[in-house]
Amino acid sequence: MSSNPFSKKIPFRKGNPMHLLDYMCLDEDGAILLDEQALRILKKIEEPISIITVVGSYRRGKSYFANTLLGRHDGFKLGSSVNGCTKGIDIWDTPFYHKDKRIVIIDCEGIDDPNQEVPWANKLFILCLAISSTLIYNINGIVGRDDIEKLFLMTKIASHIQPPNEYQFLPNLVVLLRDFQLDSPPDFVEYFLDRLSKVDHNATKEIKKFFKKFNVYPIPVGIILFQVSF
Repeated sequence: MSSNPFSKKIPFRKGNPMHLLDYMCLDEDGAILLDEQALRILKKIEEPISIITVVGSYRRGKSYFANTLLGRHDGFKLGSSVNGCTKGIDIWDTPFYHKDKRIVIIDCEGIDDPNQEVPWANKLFILCLAISSTLIYNINGIVGRDDIEKLFLMTKIASHIQPPNEYQFLPNLVVLLRDFQLDSPPDFVEYFLDRLSKVDHNATKEIKKFFKKFNVYPIPVGIILFQVSF
């Protein structure tokens, strides 16, 4: 197969999903397990690297959208049951070249799977924040308080991480409003920030301070593609 089943703007990317990271509950802290083969693939990259991570609630189409970024429908595993499909962190084993960078697509375990340990969910989200160049937060089109609180809580926790001075820790944030069916507001960023401020009056300021760039894109029902800068 050589054509992109979604749009001519995103080429079909060859490769396969590969498990990068998992979690083992040994004690109250647990242990993070890394796949050596996946690490070798990442270590071989010589060009500047850009990591795009898709996060959000389980069973909301994260893996489907990660596949869209690869121009395909059969990449990361999709589930048809009510249980979350992705566990830990999966990567695409063939980082592709785009604008002088190697792009690594990451599909992350849903952050609110009922079978998930709460400390692990927090660690997983923070880890994704720490390693990503662009973090895509996939939520339902109707922005609920629960979606807002998850993002705000995790960014507040992550703000306590003290990176080395020479390392710029702030990723780009893209909020993806899936299956948006409401009348479009004049500005989707302001729409989201308004919902955010209703959770905490300092939330808008904190989100703007934490992320390098911040944007919100609606994806109406039946439309699955938008332009995002790597």
